[in-house]
Amino acid sequence: MRQTERIKHRIKIIKGHLAKLEEMIETGRYCVDIMTQSLAIQKGLKSLNQELLKRHLATCVKRQFISGQDQKAIIELSHLYHLSQN
Repeated sequence: MRQTERIKHRIKIIKGHLAKLEEMIETGRYCVDIMTQSLAIQKGLKSLNQELLKRHLATCVKRQFISGQDQKAIIELSHLYHLSQN
């Protein structure tokens, strides 16, 4: 499966989890079940971010280093790292 297809597939799965979460909240499901669903969404988002980062490293960052924009790439990656720590 191509990387773009993997990313689209992960987004589709996350959308399904979100729809299920909304349904669970509306129908008053047990709190632990709702939280479990929410955690599954978070795990899915982490997995999506990992795929997006791989794509970014293989394309954009590679291009930036080749073209001499390595400082820009380093700043962007540092920013992403900082955001991921919150």
